[in-house]
Amino acid sequence: MAGFPLLKLGVLALRQISKPLANHLKTRAKESDFFRTKICMPPAQFYHWCEVNVKARLLNLGTPKEVVKLNEQAAIDLGSELIGDLFMFSIGAAAVVAEYNRQSRKGAEERNALESRLRQIEDLANNNSALSDIIGSRLTRMESDISDLQKLVASMKKK
Repeated sequence: MAGFPLLKLGVLALRQISKPLANHLKTRAKESDFFRTKICMPPAQFYHWCEVNVKARLLNLGTPKEVVKLNEQAAIDLGSELIGDLFMFSIGAAAVVAEYNRQSRKGAEERNALESRLRQIEDLANNNSALSDIIGSRLTRMESDISDLQKLVASMKKK
């Protein structure tokens, strides 16, 4: 049980640490040419294209024939925001998955402990039954021996 608050604290710390990391990714995206042109701008342009198409359909304007691309600076800003948000979402999703796995393991351990306990109870019941049978047969034999001894004593008194 002590692990649960520590896990929550760890997840909270990870989320707090991920915010500056996300901001660093945004800064890095704006500074690095490769990161900017290959990783940051394509998702931003795609997001912009999807946004324009969805808005046009929602406003019943039909499907646009051509979507004007974002300028480089706007694409870099949007792309870095998307990457930062994706990073934050990934941290949160990883925390949820880790918690789910932990709870699943805990449930499985509890089920295994319960099944083990039930097996122990069954074994005890079987042992109790076997002991009752053994005691019963020995008691019958002892009663028979006592009866034989009483007969022997009675016959010796007569002599």
